[in-house]
Amino acid sequence: MGALLVCLWFAFPAWSDADKERKKAAKSLAQEIERAQFHKVYVPDFLDASGTRTEQGCYFASAYSTLLSKDPHGFEVVNRIQAQKQLDALRISSQDLVKPELLSKAAQALGADAVLVGTATISPKDASLLFSLRNSSGKEVHSMSFHEKLEPAFDTSFPAIEDAGIHFYYFPGLDGVSQPRCRYCPNPDYTDEARLNRLEGNVLMSVALDEKGAITNVRVMKSPYQDFVPRSLEVLKKWRLEPSRDAEGHAVPVRVMLEITFRLLN
Repeated sequence: MGALLVCLWFAFPAWSDADKERKKAAKSLAQEIERAQFHKVYVPDFLDASGTRTEQGCYFASAYSTLLSKDPHGFEVVNRIQAQKQLDALRISSQDLVKPELLSKAAQALGADAVLVGTATISPKDASLLFSLRNSSGKEVHSMSFHEKLEPAFDTSFPAIEDAGIHFYYFPGLDGVSQPRCRYCPNPDYTDEARLNRLEGNVLMSVALDEKGAITNVRVMKSPYQDFVPRSLEVLKKWRLEPSRDAEGHAVPVRVMLEITFRLLN
């Protein structure tokens, strides 16, 4: 008997219920954008209630920006990575967009006639979002709240990997960033004890990859049996990965959720 390895790469931690509810919220926002007859919308980093930029807020901004851009609508969504580069050159930060004159300047630079501002309040188990759709002069035309129960696997995306040059967090599967791909990913071995006792289960890990696809950090989030952990960590040393790339084809560092399934073959 041997071991069967199943590797699951996730763009962001999403589960059937959460994903369904996010899509419904994004659809509602899209309808309001179309109703207001906006043509191009920008989604900046979501801030917390104190106006501070957080990794989790940036993640949710990327998630909703991507959801809005996926389905065909009568409007365009600005790519957040490209927007960040432009705004960095203008020395405009996400926190600056609370000022109507700077929001207007940012929208003009991006060619956007609408900005979807968000406030994200994150607790260990919940995320509460407040969306504010504004025109290019900063006037609010629609607001909406959203609440989501967070699964434990949500934490596998953090600490998020930030590009120090443009102050942007990369999330694979969002903002045009591709998933990393396995070039050579051998299976781990079972221990004799695990095989004898027919132990099976999943090891959930949070893995950081650099621009070359090299694994730079591994954090084990959950394992059904301690024996599976050293075997999983050891096999990762042998893996060779194709790095994630942004929409322009440049290799970028990311953190991904990786699940290794140990299952005995009969």
